[in-house]
Amino acid sequence: MEKGKIYTIIRFIFGFMIAGSGAAMLFMGGAPVEYESEAANAFLKAFEDTNYFIPFLSIVKIACGVALLTNRFVPLALVIFIPVSVNMAFFHFFLEFISGVPAYLILAMNIYLLFKNVDVYKPMLKSNA
Repeated sequence: MEKGKIYTIIRFIFGFMIAGSGAAMLFMGGAPVEYESEAANAFLKAFEDTNYFIPFLSIVKIACGVALLTNRFVPLALVIFIPVSVNMAFFHFFLEFISGVPAYLILAMNIYLLFKNVDVYKPMLKSNA
């Protein structure tokens, strides 16, 4: 199925956003944002205090972003990244709504690209495998 120019543009923007933010998190030492909500800051501080989660998340973001940018393993990258994008959107929706526009866009792009690849996922969604 031909996916078109819009698909390619969204795939590239999405890949660039998540690979770039993953690289920034990895090389700049975590989430460099301070939020107005104390609950949001405490939530991110708990992730940072684990000493593993931020580097792990950064690597996942970079790997998925590179897959999207190079058009390799795109359906897999989208499935791997959907829990991340849902949690990013939920974080902002429940804790820091106003600053959530990038997270909401990331979720929307992830969902759009997933639906454009739905034919790839159909065999996985059969109840009798």
